[in-house]
Amino acid sequence: MRRARKHATALTAILSVALAVLLAPAAALAGKPKGEYAVFSACPLGTAGVTQCVYAQFTGGELTLGSLHVPIGHTITMQGGLIVSETSETFVNPTEGQTLSPTAQEVPGGLLGLPGHESESSAFSIAMELAGSVSLSRGNLAGETGTALKLPVRVHLKNVFLGEACFIGTTTAPVTLNLTTGATSPPKPNLPIKGSKGEFESKEGGNLVVYKNDSLVENAFSSPAPKGCGGAQESLIVPVLNSKYGWPSAAGKNTAVLKGTSKFASAAAVKASE
Repeated sequence: MRRARKHATALTAILSVALAVLLAPAAALAGKPKGEYAVFSACPLGTAGVTQCVYAQFTGGELTLGSLHVPIGHTITMQGGLIVSETSETFVNPTEGQTLSPTAQEVPGGLLGLPGHESESSAFSIAMELAGSVSLSRGNLAGETGTALKLPVRVHLKNVFLGEACFIGTTTAPVTLNLTTGATSPPKPNLPIKGSKGEFESKEGGNLVVYKNDSLVENAFSSPAPKGCGGAQESLIVPVLNSKYGWPSAAGKNTAVLKGTSKFASAAAVKASE
């Protein structure tokens, strides 16, 4: 009898483990937005006052800092939520993941600036890392006027000789991009450029709004000289970088263009899709 009870207990334990394994995938999927709302999985729905979810992907464009010109060739993702009142929209960071993905973008020609002669040692890339609070205005984006997206960033310069602490801008003094879908008014030598809200589409009974092929532009910002480059050799390396790329570069000598698709969804609809 005692042996039978032991066997029964062991069998129950095995069945419990097996059941837990079988149910684990279903549990992992539970509580996630579905369908058109699946991309809003990191929307901060639990934050009081959040009524809108935000998901944008920038798949093209450029970043020019002085004479350094870098095309956006790898997708940069921005996500979060909005607390909307009659007079303001407050951006809220996502519940998981990063607000702005620090996606590396290759510099053509590498550190030497010679296209076709890139090597492992000369490979050079940059990544924009968020260095402050995001501001977002759906009204300005749709109306093609004013600042649609304010991004305070620090630009990470990546090369084996530069080390891991080589940045243009800091968390206390970031490079601030006031991006617009309208027209810019930069100081010379830059000329005005025009952004676009792209192709507007309302879906899911108005609960999901999409701006496809939108373009956010800014060319009136300044860019400081880099810091932290080359470790103990910083005093030698930074002057070389400054000479090569014209850093620091004053307002009117820099440009940021982010092109892609921006999506906004009702937080209630996202929650209901789970």
